[in-house]
Amino acid sequence: MHLMVVLEDRISEWDAKGEILDGYFNPAGAFDSVTVLGLVDDRPDEATIARLCAPARHRYLNAGIDRRELMFATFGLRPGRLASWLGRLTGDVASDPPDIVRAYGDGLAAVAAAVIGRAAQIPYAVSIHTTPDPQIQSRYLGARDRLWRRLLEPSVHRALRDAGAVMAVYAPIRDYLPADIAEKAVVVPNVVGIGARETVGPSGSGPMQALWLGRQMPGRDPRPIIAALNVTPNVELTLVGDGLLHDAARRMVEDTGLERRTTFIRAIENRELCAKLPAYDVLVVNSAFREMPKTVMEATLSGLPVIVNRLPAAESPEYSNLPVLFVDADSGSYASALRDLESNSRKRITLARATQDAAWQLWDPDKVATQTADILRALVTGAH
Repeated sequence: MHLMVVLEDRISEWDAKGEILDGYFNPAGAFDSVTVLGLVDDRPDEATIARLCAPARHRYLNAGIDRRELMFATFGLRPGRLASWLGRLTGDVASDPPDIVRAYGDGLAAVAAAVIGRAAQIPYAVSIHTTPDPQIQSRYLGARDRLWRRLLEPSVHRALRDAGAVMAVYAPIRDYLPADIAEKAVVVPNVVGIGARETVGPSGSGPMQALWLGRQMPGRDPRPIIAALNVTPNVELTLVGDGLLHDAARRMVEDTGLERRTTFIRAIENRELCAKLPAYDVLVVNSAFREMPKTVMEATLSGLPVIVNRLPAAESPEYSNLPVLFVDADSGSYASALRDLESNSRKRITLARATQDAAWQLWDPDKVATQTADILRALVTGAH
């Protein structure tokens, strides 16, 4: 079978951050051939596309769409003009038509998949990877992004309504979809890079190793956790990721003399990161977003207990199903939780094993991949 993947992200940026997972575009190796249609201008490495589509034959197409030009050409993303303009993408499909199209994201990719699906009379699915909470978007999205999403919304909603399947990577996404779309949406967790389960055992001697994963940006601020190190001398912190707050976080470490107990890693290959996860003792999270990032999933599958700010995490079914330690989003609360785990190794190991047990029940990578593949194959056969 032949799958077409449509996305608005730049794969080259994923590659630069080390976020490439083998077979990410080909769940459970269900497809013999995968065509990747990148909507925005990008020049990803051929070997990267091969990894993402493995073990299938692969092809990469680049539409080179510029947002500003598209806005002008469609008079502000008017649905009829937008569909007509995107119709030129169907020419890329005619020579080797796929059996099914999958869009990544509830944006332009969803609209493009709908246009291609209608023109070629093939089914399409949309997977949604961000929670469209308007309050969070107004707080953390820039004005241009908010305008883009608002103008695109009518076309996106039609694309979701007509899709053969809508897959939400975490449950809170459905709370912010129109009722008829939410009713059809199925929660299918993200693909992660953990291959096999490892046994959780006692950590090594020395300071407790805490880990931060993900971008350092407004809404994901690591500084309360860095400040907690001032009163937790037996804790060391590694921060993996970059972002708008990265330099501010580094300055804070330098100003407080915490260089010896703090390590920054801007980017790391996902395979390497997953292999290193068991070397850490605890994951610390501070996020204002309603999500369950794959980084948290990978850490819990590896047996890392999680310390996370209470809101909005406590309102997420994914976090509620884990034995996480909820804290207030301030340095004192993080410090208290870190001291508790650092001073009681037996409790930390018990919590680590319970976390890993729950995570494998929720996100067994093989089962998740098979679930995704089954949905897509069912659309091809008409069984969905």
